[in-house]
Amino acid sequence: MKILPQMDRPAFRPSKLDQKLLAYLRENAGKVPHMTISQLAEACGTGEATVTRFVKKMGYGSLQQFKVALAAELTENSRNFIINRDIDAHESALVTGRKLLEANVSTLERTLAALPEGLIENCAQKLLAARRIRFIGLGNSGFTARDSAYKFYRIGLESAGLDNSHDMFMMAALAGKGDVIVAVSQSGQSPELLQTLQLAHKQGAYCMLVTADGAAGQQEFIDACIIYEAKESLLETGSIKAKLAQFFVMDLLYTQVVKKMPEQALENKRRTAEAVRMLNGEE
Repeated sequence: MKILPQMDRPAFRPSKLDQKLLAYLRENAGKVPHMTISQLAEACGTGEATVTRFVKKMGYGSLQQFKVALAAELTENSRNFIINRDIDAHESALVTGRKLLEANVSTLERTLAALPEGLIENCAQKLLAARRIRFIGLGNSGFTARDSAYKFYRIGLESAGLDNSHDMFMMAALAGKGDVIVAVSQSGQSPELLQTLQLAHKQGAYCMLVTADGAAGQQEFIDACIIYEAKESLLETGSIKAKLAQFFVMDLLYTQVVKKMPEQALENKRRTAEAVRMLNGEE
């Protein structure tokens, strides 16, 4: 009996402990073939006897047989599936499009649901009171940083976006009290980004991190961490769902700021739009 199809639709009625094992399998199928029974039991929060009973319910006489079969299925699937295990290389573009749409919607819903009460309001207040705002990011996240800086600049906040590590370090060296640094990073692990935040924080700046990795925000030089829900596989790096989640968080911050200064934001947006029209020769 195949293992992967049973992850979502087991051929038996799973107990609460079985559900823990199924949940772990769904997220870590590639790790299981390399784990001992004690490692798997500990990772799932169950006992070794539960693991043994589970693999028998799945149709295998031992964990070793289960691991061999799982490894074979994963190898076979890698030939048919691309991007992630939900997308088949042989399916139509419209079917793939529907799956991507559902994944993107799910990403935004999970991001909103995971936001702690008051976090966005507090961060927006810091941005409103800032002397200067600097959005920073590298690679794909650099685009989000630059776009965000542009949005806030158009409503009259002193903001700029940086996506070059040398520029970021120089900015951090000159940062001070009253400045707010907003770093955008999918992994939250970029050394250049973290070093920039560490230096800016040392200089007195308030440092925010927008990331998919909650653990990254636990470092002492990060004053606020906004976590979005967007896991990526290797081939998904730079995916639309990660960008959507980043833009969603930034748009939420922007909207919250505008709510606090509606008339001023509207007037500044009007003035900047008029200046652009004049540049283009429009009346």
